[in-house]
Amino acid sequence: MTYPDPHFIAAVDSLVAPIRINIADRHEDFRDATVMTKIPFSPRFRLFSCDRKRLLREWTGWMPTAELIAEFHIARGIDRLERKDPAAAADQFDSALAAAEDGPATAEILYRRGMAAFIAGKFDWQPLRRDWNRVVEEFPGTRWAHHASVIEDAPQ
Repeated sequence: MTYPDPHFIAAVDSLVAPIRINIADRHEDFRDATVMTKIPFSPRFRLFSCDRKRLLREWTGWMPTAELIAEFHIARGIDRLERKDPAAAADQFDSALAAAEDGPATAEILYRRGMAAFIAGKFDWQPLRRDWNRVVEEFPGTRWAHHASVIEDAPQ
């Protein structure tokens, strides 16, 4: 079973290179992977970096389509930031917010977007301050708000 939502299908086609492993197929190449991922009734997602060397996001289970699409953008943003392309990372985080601004990952997206925009803007404090203050104000008590709270000590 897959997500029948057309937005999901379009996102998968444009954002990820999916690999489907049939756990009933005991082909030698897939034996190790199927042993690690035997989950009979729930999808398992693992999003890797473009160089296939780093696991960026991982979870098991269904989520609303908008949140899943946001997760794809978050992973791509993290990958772009780690590959020293902060402007492209900020764009991905913008897309993640557009997909699911009210979703459970909003605090993380704002935190990461602020950091990416700060670096892309040659250490302009305004985008960082805007996003991190929003994290602190709108998502108190989260780990992202705790991390972003250092913005109080940033230069004006």
